[in-house]
Amino acid sequence: MAKGQHTAKNIGRNTKNLLNYPRAGVSGWTRYLPSIRILVVGGLSLVIALCVLFAVGYASTDIPEPNLEATGQTSTIYYSDGKTPIGQYKVEDRKSVEIDEISEPMQKAAIAAEDTSFYENRGISIKGLSRAVVGVATNKYAGGGSTITQQYVKNFYLTNEHSFDRKIKEMFISLKIDQQQSKDQILANYLNTIYLGRRSYGVEVAAQNYFDKPASELNLSESALLAAMIQRPGAADPSDDPGAYQDRFDYVVKNMVDEGFITEEQAAKIKMPEVRKQNKESSLSGQKGYMWDFVRREALRKLDIDEAQLDRGGYNIVTTFDKDRMKAAEKAIKTLPQQQPEGMQAGLVSIDPDNGGIEAFYGGKNYLDQAFNASTQSHVQAGSTFKPFALVAGLENGVRLTDTYPGSSPTSIDNNGRPWPVNNFGNTSYGPVSLLKATQSSINTAYAALNVQVGTDKTIDAATRAGVSPACTKKDVKAGNTGGCTLDMDAANPSTVLGVPSVKPIDMASAYATFAANGVHHETHSIKKINQGAEDKEVYKAESKGKRVFDKAVGAETSYALSQVVQGGSGSYAQNLGRPAAGKTGTTTNNTAAWFSGYTPNLATSVVLYREVDGKQTSIGAYGGRGEVTGGSFPVQVWTDYMQKALQGEKVEQFPARGELPDKPKPKNTNAPAAPEPEPKAPSGSNSGSDGDKTKAPVGEPKDDEDENKDSDSKEDEKGKEEGSKDGSDDSKDSGDKDSKDGSEGGDGDKSSGGGDEKGSGGDGDDKNENDPPVENPVPKPPDSPGDGTDKGLGGDD
Repeated sequence: MAKGQHTAKNIGRNTKNLLNYPRAGVSGWTRYLPSIRILVVGGLSLVIALCVLFAVGYASTDIPEPNLEATGQTSTIYYSDGKTPIGQYKVEDRKSVEIDEISEPMQKAAIAAEDTSFYENRGISIKGLSRAVVGVATNKYAGGGSTITQQYVKNFYLTNEHSFDRKIKEMFISLKIDQQQSKDQILANYLNTIYLGRRSYGVEVAAQNYFDKPASELNLSESALLAAMIQRPGAADPSDDPGAYQDRFDYVVKNMVDEGFITEEQAAKIKMPEVRKQNKESSLSGQKGYMWDFVRREALRKLDIDEAQLDRGGYNIVTTFDKDRMKAAEKAIKTLPQQQPEGMQAGLVSIDPDNGGIEAFYGGKNYLDQAFNASTQSHVQAGSTFKPFALVAGLENGVRLTDTYPGSSPTSIDNNGRPWPVNNFGNTSYGPVSLLKATQSSINTAYAALNVQVGTDKTIDAATRAGVSPACTKKDVKAGNTGGCTLDMDAANPSTVLGVPSVKPIDMASAYATFAANGVHHETHSIKKINQGAEDKEVYKAESKGKRVFDKAVGAETSYALSQVVQGGSGSYAQNLGRPAAGKTGTTTNNTAAWFSGYTPNLATSVVLYREVDGKQTSIGAYGGRGEVTGGSFPVQVWTDYMQKALQGEKVEQFPARGELPDKPKPKNTNAPAAPEPEPKAPSGSNSGSDGDKTKAPVGEPKDDEDENKDSDSKEDEKGKEEGSKDGSDDSKDSGDKDSKDGSEGGDGDKSSGGGDEKGSGGDGDDKNENDPPVENPVPKPPDSPGDGTDKGLGGDD
């Protein structure tokens, strides 16, 4: 080889490259060991790469939307006082509060238990992260070591998934959160998201569940226990096994001393606190469940949200339900004789006529046994309680209370050229009667003639304006979608006036509340207002303004006529209320239901009794010592008992004075009687029933002595027998259209199509033994016991 070539080859071998690797000038295997230069360059490169990766990771990691589970807060419903809770809507119990609503001991206890460097660290713990990485890699993840900020991020934004990805996200989000939020905000958010057992999410709910106090009032020992439970909230219930948390409790107290949060003297006095027992009773028993369900449905409609949003929305819902009136309603229903036939149901709805708010209702004996609400979901034939809508329609169209109508029974009513046979209850004949008398004694033949005169369509229109739901269509019935409509309310069926339609009790109460408000209708509702979140921001408020649907004079005239039902008709037991009242009794086909809907200027209430077996309404039959239950018996008794308690302490108000009615052309009465009966002059000025009305019957209290009751009732019975042929029926057997068999269900006494108080179609039967006694007579008294043998007209209703 040439010398030049050999020299060039050696020079190539000894020339150093950039990294000097393998090392030049070094022989043997040691030439492959990294030089200092390589170590320095490699270390710097790794640091730069990690910094770049960190910067990219930090920049590319956004703070996600909070977990739906973490942000969800319990929604609470309250009675009308806005303070007493009725129940809650929740997936889990959760309620967020601000940091100043969490006691200082609780804040310090949490820091002592979970992150003593909370105020110094930047949101993450390298030690904790390292331990988590090793744990995930070895599948031996033990948890712990995370800062309060990291725990908050995990609870609020992420999940409990054990993975590198989740831990890396947790780190970056924690760093960002620490930059964006103050330490107080982070601590409050953390304490609002931790789970503490008993389905309690957040320290506020836990404080209420364990110590029956808000988080702002937690003391040192209570705070130390809750902080001790953060790590293992499901280990045990501290009321059953406080020892399960003793070691951790001592650890928290020691750390509080070490951190200077408390002195050793204070620590020596801290003992495990007393914890209240968990309430295992159902919160939906009795009437609470009915309120809970009804308000829930209304809230979903008013807020236009779904159930998940309501359960997690943190809404504070103040209802219209008055706690005392709810109790009064339940007690009044419980006065009914206890040995009830199978399927017996009772409903009561009470509405404030000034705003449409439901003050009270009775849904059933127990929501947990029967979720179906008899007052708001059932459809019950209305009987004679439907007649006042024809009265309103007549007064709006030129008819007057002094106009006369046929009272004889049976009477063939000219229904636009088609004969319509109608009977009064007990087939009692009155001869020509005024509309006022027909209202007081619920005379079917007269009201059938009135309805033909003004038109069934106008009667139905008055009913729907007052508050009765519109008629169900064939499509509604076929689909079973009848919750918001009225069954069998057909403008083609004249027997509608006699009580054929099946109406929800809440609708009837709403309509009579419109009467009480002198023709102003307010939407019936159970929610006053709804606030949301820790800021208690108002998101809904009930409309207080009503809509005038009847002329003032029409309203006053209607109340005057219906007050006569109380003053001397089938509802005379209601005089025991001791203040002006108006209303109407009703009894339906084959005694399947009995009603009393009545009102004072302050409050409107409907009471109904009905019987349903295997989904079909059937006759109540003999009950409570009576052969037949009518509107003037148990319903008016329950109504009076409830109203006495509900109106206790309320100002006695008078009905408005009668005024000049609308001057409208009067429709021709094709069924006018040949010889009208002279009409006695009605009291001028305000309606009968005022405190100054000298003709008002004295109010009598039911006697306790059974023998006295028997004597009194016997005299009433004898009087009823002697005067029975004069004018004593309320809802005389309504007669309907014999050719229209389906109309017989629900009338007021019609044996055929739509009548039937006693045996016909929905009759009222309210005045069978009343015979319109002089108002000087004492108010009829109820039998004291089911076995006193009394089976005649209590209040003149059978």
